[in-house]
Amino acid sequence: MRSTRAAQVALLSVLFSSCTFVAHADPTPSPSPFPTTSTDSFKTAMEQYKKDREAFNAAVRDRMQKIRFINQTFDQSVKKARQDSRIAMQAAVKPDQKSAINGNLKTIIATAITVREEALLALGEPPEPPTEPLRPAKSGPMMKDNGGKKNR
Repeated sequence: MRSTRAAQVALLSVLFSSCTFVAHADPTPSPSPFPTTSTDSFKTAMEQYKKDREAFNAAVRDRMQKIRFINQTFDQSVKKARQDSRIAMQAAVKPDQKSAINGNLKTIIATAITVREEALLALGEPPEPPTEPLRPAKSGPMMKDNGGKKNR
């Protein structure tokens, strides 16, 4: 019994002594004089994003200006048709003349609506906004915030 106990202790001591790992700390890396490539690529991507965003904003402004012009033209044509219809109604005496004037007004308005819709479709789809590049992940140790509470 003593010999088996001594053998077990000897075996455990051999196992633990052979499995020891020596920890070596890496030398502290010196800061590089140039930023890392992920930071460089992010900066160039961000500059390109800013250019794309400016182009997008210009395209949106141009599109809105064209839509405003189309709507103004539509409004002017409808106002003119109604004004002409009022003038014609004052001169009309018979009911079938008045009916023809109202029918003509409805036809002119329907045509103006169709022309407006076709002009808006001719503009095409609105421009797609550029996507902002993702920031590179920080490689430093993360500190716990404790939910923003101060220790007292």
